[in-house]
Amino acid sequence: MSWLKKGTGGSVTGRVVGSCGCQSVPASTREGSWGRPGGGWGDPPGGCSPSCFGSRRVAAGFPGSTQTPLSGHLICTPLSPPGLGSACKRVSARRVLDFSDPFSTEVKPRILLMGLRRSGKSSIQKVVFHKMSPNETLFLESTNKICREDVSNSSFVNFQIWDFPGQIDFFDPTFDYEMIFRGTGALIFVIDSQDDYMEALARLHLTVTRAYKVNTDINFEVFIHKVDGLSDDHKIETQRDIHQRANDDLADAGLEKIHLSFYLTSIYDHSIFEAFSKVVQKLIPQLPTLENLLNIFISNSGIEKAFLFDVVSKIYIATDSTPVDMQTYELCCDMIDVVIDISCIYGLKEDGAGTPYDKESTAIIKLNNTTVLYLKEVTKFLALVCFVREESFERKGLIDYNFHCFRKAIHEVFEVRMKVVKSRKVQNRLQKKKGATPNGTPRVLL
Repeated sequence: MSWLKKGTGGSVTGRVVGSCGCQSVPASTREGSWGRPGGGWGDPPGGCSPSCFGSRRVAAGFPGSTQTPLSGHLICTPLSPPGLGSACKRVSARRVLDFSDPFSTEVKPRILLMGLRRSGKSSIQKVVFHKMSPNETLFLESTNKICREDVSNSSFVNFQIWDFPGQIDFFDPTFDYEMIFRGTGALIFVIDSQDDYMEALARLHLTVTRAYKVNTDINFEVFIHKVDGLSDDHKIETQRDIHQRANDDLADAGLEKIHLSFYLTSIYDHSIFEAFSKVVQKLIPQLPTLENLLNIFISNSGIEKAFLFDVVSKIYIATDSTPVDMQTYELCCDMIDVVIDISCIYGLKEDGAGTPYDKESTAIIKLNNTTVLYLKEVTKFLALVCFVREESFERKGLIDYNFHCFRKAIHEVFEVRMKVVKSRKVQNRLQKKKGATPNGTPRVLL
């Protein structure tokens, strides 16, 4: 595409700039003096306002509690996560980000979390979408109901996640597995790598075969979880063994067409966020368009790597075609935490009004390896995080111009999707009117 300019450049002094223009200089976001694994930059140092730093942990927002019977089981949406102190509750999620979503009435794809008891399903959900500290998940009670939660952080990250208790019996007549699997986009099966996983593999095979008979379009994802307690060699050996056994079971059943994706995950590092990113990307029909836009942007701007992040969950919904390095992804996640935390302190007015993350939000962090991290707001839900060499960052104006073109293209993608959703809603209304009599009784077509 010809709307981007090309160029290269030199160096720049690093800083983090809040939406109000304040500056801070963290030399590296890899491990701050108050960092912790899996928790970004963790709790604030002494003297910082806990209400501001607590906002990041409630940024995902929590819908009201709802309970609906479903085939003998209970679907519940949690009101709020346990363990959040009063200081963290002072800042409403809507003050950090505006969660009005034009696609809230759209039929959302489902992501099912399944696995044996105590495999870590609820902990994964709380850490990724509720910003719960990994250490706090030790006090979670075992799930005994089907818990459903709507995730509507942005127009791209828009789905339902269902957390199933480990004791679900597919042969129970009260369990309508056909209805559940029919609307499922991805099925995540969690296996505890530190436990004997033979029973888990048997349950995985039963779950996959039942789901595939109902819906052949489901993406089957296997999280080999709790690998933080294993050595590197043991991780590789465990993944190889589970991969071989699971695929052998499918081959014996004549189901070689089923493709299983395997991920090594832990809530104590960013591996769980990266795995969820790859799962969510498979549910985004606009992914090829987003990747193409990112490829054009970095090739014309002298950028090494670029991610399009959902700010709330720190899931990256798209990246360019170059390979993703785990350390690079961790730095991007930590940078988002820094921007949100500092903006909550300095980006609000004296009376607390305003939105910390807005179209003026930007951040520049200079690392000690001649690399510059550059963050720019794309939409009120999304951020572009780039890795740029110092010599390429000298002509920052060129990058900003190309970014302006990139952001305009992203908004055009939003507009196209909005038109599609509106047309679907109109069609659904027409179908409902045709299928019902004036008194509301469904017609029986003979």
